[in-house]
Amino acid sequence: MKYTLLLLAALASLHPTASHAQTMKPGLWEFKQTPQLDAARKAQMEQAQKAMDNMPPERRAMIEQMMGKQGVSVNMAGGVITVKTCVTKEQAERNVAPVSSQGNCTQEARRSGNVIQTHFVCTDPAAEGDAVVTLRGSEGFTNEVTIRRVRQGKAETTKVSGEGRWLGADCGDVQPMKSTPK
Repeated sequence: MKYTLLLLAALASLHPTASHAQTMKPGLWEFKQTPQLDAARKAQMEQAQKAMDNMPPERRAMIEQMMGKQGVSVNMAGGVITVKTCVTKEQAERNVAPVSSQGNCTQEARRSGNVIQTHFVCTDPAAEGDAVVTLRGSEGFTNEVTIRRVRQGKAETTKVSGEGRWLGADCGDVQPMKSTPK
C-alpha cells in the first residue's frame, strides 16, 4: 500500500504549476496508470486487489468511504492503478494538484508549450523521479514517469505510463484532497 501512496504522490506532482493559459478543470478526475512491475511486485498488487474484492461488502464500503473522505478512490484491477480524485475550483485556478499528505514530495517543473517535465523528490518513502506530461487541453493529459528508490538495500526503478482525464464537474462521494501550497 505504501508503494501505491508513493505513486499517488508522484502522480499529484504531474500537474502544471507554471502559470500558463492551460489550466485544469475543477471536478472529478480519473488517473489510469500502468506500472511496469517485476513478477513479484505484480503479484503483490494482484493480492491487494483480491483482498479488497474478497472483503465483506460492509467492510469494503467502509474502507472506500474512508478513502473517499481523504479525497481518493483507488482500484488496482488488471495491473492498472485507477485513481479518482476531486479537484476544487481553487486548486484548478492555481494549477495546484490535490496532494496526499503521504510521500512528503517536492518538485521542480519546466514547461514548454503543452509539455511539462518534472523532477520530484519524496522522503516518506524515500524516492525520486522524473515525469513528462503532455497536456490535452484542460480535460486531460498523458504521462511517462520514472520512480527510483532503494528497497531492502537494493536500487529499484519503476516506469509508469498513463493518462488523466476529467470526468465531470460533480465529484459525487469523492471529497477533495487538501493541497499544500507550493
